[in-house]
Amino acid sequence: MAGRICLIKSVLNSLPLYYMSVFTVPKGITKAISSINRCFLWKGTSNSHGICKVAWHKAIKSKPLGGLGLGSIHNKNLALMFKWLWNLDKGVVGGWQELILRKYRPHFANGLPVFAGSLSPTWRGMVSAISLNHSIAAPFQSNVGFKVGDGRNIRFWSDSWLGYAAPLQFMFPRLYNLYLQQSLSVAEVHNPTDNSINLSWRRPLRSRELCMSESLIAEVECGLVFSDGEESKI
Repeated sequence: MAGRICLIKSVLNSLPLYYMSVFTVPKGITKAISSINRCFLWKGTSNSHGICKVAWHKAIKSKPLGGLGLGSIHNKNLALMFKWLWNLDKGVVGGWQELILRKYRPHFANGLPVFAGSLSPTWRGMVSAISLNHSIAAPFQSNVGFKVGDGRNIRFWSDSWLGYAAPLQFMFPRLYNLYLQQSLSVAEVHNPTDNSINLSWRRPLRSRELCMSESLIAEVECGLVFSDGEESKI
């Protein structure tokens, strides 16, 4: 059994890794790979038929959770593609990032890129697999945060940089809708001369909105701390 588990991890699950890191694996292919792994684990061949001793969804779980540590093909596919979206914003610098940013000009919503217009089949598959998967996109956006460096690469409204779970656009949605330039960075909003916050609105604020604005400015001025290091996701 131990030898079969080792072969599944090192051979059967490793062969498709290159394709899984770039393309969305169809459900039929995922099911076929899982079937081959399952047959080989229990019978020693890839095309045998027999009764599985343990349900497959339990067998693929990690060892601390009582499984064999084989992992889900579908989840590996999502994780490998998610790596590209993670590195696109503030990951390891490379020429491919500059090319994608110049070609598609995405804006970022708390770490996840939002593309407009037509994409290549590869990037369309990546974005669809991650953004439309609520079980991945929602927990990621609600838990990711940013460490402020000079503030140039952190978006004032759409990134979570004050230590809270939600970005300012969700904490102050009414003010966000009234703001003139919603994609400005922290550095562009901050005035280093007097350490104040410059906010521009589409129209004069009403009394209730003025109170919201004062609360927003107080939150920002209290939590805004620039550092000498590079900005990073946390």
